[in-house]
Amino acid sequence: MSRVQSKIQPSLLRQLNERQVLAAVQAHGPLSRADITRQTGISGPTVTRAVSSLIQAHWLEEVEPRGNCVGRPGKLVRLSRTKVSVLGLVVGPTSCELVSAGLDGHIEPANVRTFATPENYEALLAACVRSARELMEAHKTTVLGLGLSVPGLINRRRGESIVSPNLHQLDGRNLGDDLRERLQIDVNVLQECHALCRSEQVFGAARGVADFAMLDISEGLGLGVMHGGQLLQGHSGLGGELGHVTVDLHGRPCGCGNRGCLETVATDMALAKLVAERTGERRNIDELLAAVATGRLAIDQELELVLEYLAVGVAAVLNVFNPHLLFIYGRLLDARADAFDGLLKLSAARSLAPNWADCRVIRARGSKRLGAVAAALEGALSGWDEAPA
Repeated sequence: MSRVQSKIQPSLLRQLNERQVLAAVQAHGPLSRADITRQTGISGPTVTRAVSSLIQAHWLEEVEPRGNCVGRPGKLVRLSRTKVSVLGLVVGPTSCELVSAGLDGHIEPANVRTFATPENYEALLAACVRSARELMEAHKTTVLGLGLSVPGLINRRRGESIVSPNLHQLDGRNLGDDLRERLQIDVNVLQECHALCRSEQVFGAARGVADFAMLDISEGLGLGVMHGGQLLQGHSGLGGELGHVTVDLHGRPCGCGNRGCLETVATDMALAKLVAERTGERRNIDELLAAVATGRLAIDQELELVLEYLAVGVAAVLNVFNPHLLFIYGRLLDARADAFDGLLKLSAARSLAPNWADCRVIRARGSKRLGAVAAALEGALSGWDEAPA
């Protein structure tokens, strides 16, 4: 892969028609030029010119139609996956994942690198740089940028990690700036729950949805809220830390330094810890679910407690933010066939009735890796937000 600091030329970014064409292909592609005309309402000749410009800029590429077609069908256009790419990096408390993807989010298995999260920052930075360079050298496409998904409190204006309760190696560090300097590519940093929001918005079930919320219940408990198509982040990007609201005054210590935070009782990690306290055997969530699936382990008591607390979190989101959709991202709901339905019943009982009636709660379809890819695309397209329509 060649390395470039990429932005589409400002003259291209200022073209509203090209924006609309790209958005249509992203949402509905691959599409023919006639399909794009119908989707956007733009005239055929204008669509043809816009598509040609986007192909020349390597944001779109032509592909042959599949299946049985009558006559001589025109070629389809899709978001590029052969000439340009983006990198997505997910940094987690126990492991990191780096992927190379096409602009359509397509990820080949060979384009994935995973490694255990090092215990100190310098080693973490070195491992990220090493894996990124390996992936960039292995695949001969132009890299438009890297999207970085990280946990904890992120200062939006500086891109700096203020405190990461489950990954203190990042405290006070700016991993995005350090990667940008060493790799010489654009880096866009998103807090992991915000990255999940972008994943669902760009690649999942929130396409075209302006108001929704995302509850991440995996290793920590994070909240992302999309209002009017924009992320609610607070003054410095520190909003949404629902996981560090106290729900048990004398509860377990939390990585933030407090006790009894919601994330200590309502996450995948919380469920694994509760089961470990009873059995004396430590398992991560994948190992836990495998043991449950084979009948080697029963976790009904712990699961019911976690679902009760999680329902408190769901009700808080609905009552405070009144979203149209609430996505839940996490594995503990796979522990039992009726776990999700049970959560819905508990949440309905704790939510204000009008707020509950106004919202649909569903499982997230996206992933943190796709969230990081979406962050890279957002960074590469950032000039579009500044271009006049």
